[in-house]
Amino acid sequence: APPAARAPASGALVIDGASRFSLTVPRGFVASKRSASQGTLYVAGDFPRAAVVSVTAWPVSELLAAEAAARSLPGLPAVASGAGASPAALADIAPPEELARILARARDREQGGGLSSEVTAATPDGAGRLVLSLSTELPVANPDELERQRGIRRLVRRTAGTVSLGSVPSPAGGAPVAAVVAAWASCLAEDWDGQLGPQLRDAADSFRWGEPAAAAVASSN
Repeated sequence: APPAARAPASGALVIDGASRFSLTVPRGFVASKRSASQGTLYVAGDFPRAAVVSVTAWPVSELLAAEAAARSLPGLPAVASGAGASPAALADIAPPEELARILARARDREQGGGLSSEVTAATPDGAGRLVLSLSTELPVANPDELERQRGIRRLVRRTAGTVSLGSVPSPAGGAPVAAVVAAWASCLAEDWDGQLGPQLRDAADSFRWGEPAAAAVASSN
């Protein structure tokens, strides 16, 4: 397991109130109140700059069912992957690049659809996690006005992600169910290439779920 997260000089350590996860966020980011047990668990950001750090937890069975439904053709439904409800590792769900694409599409759907994120990197980190990078072109209503104001005609969001296998409470009660849990850190490309990029990559890399998160709680006391 990866070691417990420690806040770098440029970040503030965040420990989930239920001790489910810990991560660091850039100083000055403001958190919005969340109480979900699955889906989006945490959001903080420098919202005027469109810089956001979030944590998601998607039950494996629901993630794969949503992926299959999105790929279905009229009269020819796609069959969900056979990973089952109890994978022992992320690799049991899908190979790294395929899982990264599944997660990218899940993020796009959760943000209202209409987006198509490109996976630019997807690498297992040797500690059971998947480290990935995404690039997403955002809609622009008036490219001419954007160019006049900012000198660019396209808006591209860069995202760093760190993904682990965890569990969340079953909606039906009973034993917890396997879930893909992840931290996401994103901002516009021009800010990423400035000072924010390294801070956001550090934020995603600092993500810990479960026992390592509990260790972060203990070390902060």
